Amino acid sequence: MADRTLAAAAIPGTLAFAHDGLTLSALCRDNIIRTWTVETGKLASEKLVPPRSALLSAGRWAERVDKANVRVWDLTADRQIQILNGVAMNRAALSSDGKWLAAADTAGRRVEIREVATGKQRHVLADGIGGTAALRFSPDGGLLVSTNYDNDVRVWRTSSGELVKKMEDLTGAMFAAEFTPDGQRLVMAGLDETVYIWDAKTFALLKKLGGHGETISALAISPDSKTIVTGGFDVLAEKNPVKVVFWDLASGKILKTVRAPHRVASLAFSPDGKWVAMAAGENEIGLWAR
Repeated sequence: MADRTLAAAAIPGTLAFAHDGLTLSALCRDNIIRTWTVETGKLASEKLVPPRSALLSAGRWAERVDKANVRVWDLTADRQIQILNGVAMNRAALSSDGKWLAAADTAGRRVEIREVATGKQRHVLADGIGGTAALRFSPDGGLLVSTNYDNDVRVWRTSSGELVKKMEDLTGAMFAAEFTPDGQRLVMAGLDETVYIWDAKTFALLKKLGGHGETISALAISPDSKTIVTGGFDVLAEKNPVKVVFWDLASGKILKTVRAPHRVASLAFSPDGKWVAMAAGENEIGLWAR
């Protein structure tokens, strides 16, 4: 059971804390982006968005206008920032500085990188079969990672589009991927119930952590890069209870395990590392004090 909960009128999905940690936003299943004040737990705002939209950060969201056009919006100011013509978006990621948008096109088996300020196309990158499971920029925006349902993981250099690494020996699709905030590690987890920790410079595999005991659907890393949190998924029934596991990154040891009501869709740390937020299939967000 969570230490605190934030009530929602619909099931929350993607979660994002504001940079100052004062608010938490979530894109809910009724196509409303809701924002809560963390300290009071009160709902601060609601924004109705079109179906197939994506919450990119606490202050940005993207609207898939049609099969080949995307609009990027400022959530706080409620204004359009840019329209990106000729972009298909099945999954999207925004660099931490807001400069680059990556959009995965499942049908086209490609990932496109666009400059948000101008809408200019930077690179079109050949991706895998079956679609992108997770898409992430490194903290400095220098690298982009795409994990695929074909079990492969691709890492590109944002500036040049160079394929830096292709990981082909994984035993299952990676549903979650995050860089540590210090940029030193790339952490992935997914179908095979294992957490993989890679060196983000050499891409040498440093550790494999077993012990979650379920397919892993979400993960988050603390701002100090010391703690990993993984959320589970029962492949037999999405509504079954699952585990949320806290790991010490350095030692690989499990710090604690808590229960979640259903499949964990999203996890997020507050910028000060005080809270871990979880969306897990109910009309609420769980908050654990760290």
